[in-house]
Amino acid sequence: MIRLLLAILLMLGGMSAQADQKIWTALVLASDPVAGAKPAEPPEDLAPYAKRLSKIFKYQQFEILGSATKEMGANQQERWLVPSPTFMVGVQAKPEGQEYRIQLELFQEKRRLIQTDAKLRSQSPLFICGPKHSRGQLIVVFEIRP
Repeated sequence: MIRLLLAILLMLGGMSAQADQKIWTALVLASDPVAGAKPAEPPEDLAPYAKRLSKIFKYQQFEILGSATKEMGANQQERWLVPSPTFMVGVQAKPEGQEYRIQLELFQEKRRLIQTDAKLRSQSPLFICGPKHSRGQLIVVFEIRP
């Protein structure tokens, strides 16, 4: 009986840890510097991933066009928007165990460009390739933060 009670308390403790998490979402423009110029330093939020982003997307510099952080409720589905001057990201996230199911829609003004589902795990940021832009490539970034 005590073991069962202890197991339930441990499960509930694990569930409440998820309630304290936040999901950071950013709409990023990946580009290359003007010929002969040095690439701009990445924004602080992207600095830990700059080398990985460069390797994956083949661009040398990254600019955040818009970002948002959403605090996640325990076992609740959450929705939020990430606005930028031309684009908007609509996000819906639902906890599934130790990860989140993310539903993403990327709009350019009122036209939907992308609609997709993905899974987001702790300590494993998610990079979603968006459409080409006149200056490079759009990327949507998700990260679970404590």
